Amino acid sequence: MRVSETPALVPLPQRVTPAGDAPLRLGPRPRVAVPSESLRALGEVAVDLLRTLHGLDPVLRVGGEGDLTLLLTQDPPVADIVRVQGIDPLDEGATGRELYELDVREHGATVTAASPEGLFRGATTFAQLLEPDRTGGGTAPATRIADGPAMAWRGLSLDVVRRFFTVGQVKKVIDLLALYKFNVLHLHLSDSQAWRLEISRWPRLTGDAERPFYTRDDYREIVAYAAARFVTVVPELDMPGHVLAAVRAYPELQGDAEPPHRYLAYLDPRAEVTFRFVQDVLQEVAALTPGPYLHLGGDEAFGMPEELYRAFVVRALEIARGTGKKVAGWQEIARSGALTSADVAQAWIGAGDEFDLEAAREKTPAEYHSLLEIVAETFARSVHDVPAAVAAGAPVLASASSVLYLDRQYAEESLLAAQTARRTQVGHDSYEPRTCRELFAWSPSTLAEIPDAARLAGVEAAIWCETVAGFDDLTFLLLPRLAGIAEKAWTPSRTQWDGYRARVARHGDWWSRLGLDGYYRSADVFAS
Repeated sequence: MRVSETPALVPLPQRVTPAGDAPLRLGPRPRVAVPSESLRALGEVAVDLLRTLHGLDPVLRVGGEGDLTLLLTQDPPVADIVRVQGIDPLDEGATGRELYELDVREHGATVTAASPEGLFRGATTFAQLLEPDRTGGGTAPATRIADGPAMAWRGLSLDVVRRFFTVGQVKKVIDLLALYKFNVLHLHLSDSQAWRLEISRWPRLTGDAERPFYTRDDYREIVAYAAARFVTVVPELDMPGHVLAAVRAYPELQGDAEPPHRYLAYLDPRAEVTFRFVQDVLQEVAALTPGPYLHLGGDEAFGMPEELYRAFVVRALEIARGTGKKVAGWQEIARSGALTSADVAQAWIGAGDEFDLEAAREKTPAEYHSLLEIVAETFARSVHDVPAAVAAGAPVLASASSVLYLDRQYAEESLLAAQTARRTQVGHDSYEPRTCRELFAWSPSTLAEIPDAARLAGVEAAIWCETVAGFDDLTFLLLPRLAGIAEKAWTPSRTQWDGYRARVARHGDWWSRLGLDGYYRSADVFAS
């Protein structure tokens, strides 16, 4: 980017005003200043960001001024921008926590905010303003920015069950989330394929030597790394369906239930052991998780009688709340009739992605057709889920598969022939492929899946990994599309594709520097 061009900022800040001064020119060792020792950790993260994205060797300074100064104020610095809406994932109710101002002048840049989180959001904007120069330093245009988020909850649900990712790889995802001002990492930690988090009282859950998992210390490390970048981890232990791995480890959890297919299992609420298991798991995960939310899953309990499903969810909600946490779950938990205004229902079944039984039969061997009929029966009831959540007063988290599921295949070609060839193997073939441009044509306030009467909690993308063979495949599906979702969740005004494309097309080198070089070189985005 040249300083005369529109800055390559994603998500687009609410107000960007050229300051008219000469640009800021940094040497290869710029000074990053924080006002007190209590903000040293924030300064270190800002230093790491500049080092990673731009190859600089910043120096952290506690007290005084720097080339980039992070300055705390008592009150939010901006009063005339659109204020945040939705549910705070930290449950603090501090609507001005992420507001910041960034002032870049010839002599230096200053981020002003009323909280460390606001300072960090401004620091990421400053990092995106910088471009390299021939001296080994960087240049940023003289600019004044006033900014804050549209939606309070801006997340990514990451499936680490179907494809395990190491702690280091999860940290790379967190770096990406932080760069684009996401504030939630929803970790999908258990499913039928595996259980990925060590639980001390139920060791056989992770006892299979062939399946990697996160130890409690691994999980603490991920949570701490995310928190330092103002990303809150929301752990999901999916129940009462998607539990085949748990039932294989502890068959007694199935009780006397007889699921209609060998690939189906559910936790039987009539079995004495079931709720001891639920309580042990949720208490331990709650103790490991400083954030205020636990995610109970609750989706796709295929083959489970409705009365058993309701009985399980009602009791599981009580147990989860008893840990001192708030509860989130996929939209099906509204079928329990037990949601309250303190719970979050995650709406995921997108318009146009409804289950097509006949199409599924054509693709599936006859031995599985009875299973497909069970799936179809469950999905037929889904039209009532979100309205039921709204009627209960529960806020709705928008995760519509139509625009927010990133395991959808690309419709457009890549600039790399090898990626174009891979695009039919990576991503679900049950979803109609769509281009990056098509997937940018929505806004949170106009999603067909969210009723007008809903209290919108925020926006959360999801990436499911049935077709993901490794970390490059994950990156392939996440980028460049995740950046567009960031803009939808953060920027109140509806930005246009051409302007967005011109900005995000300059981010590829940063993704490579973050260790995400497998990103899809979409012709929609990167073709000149």
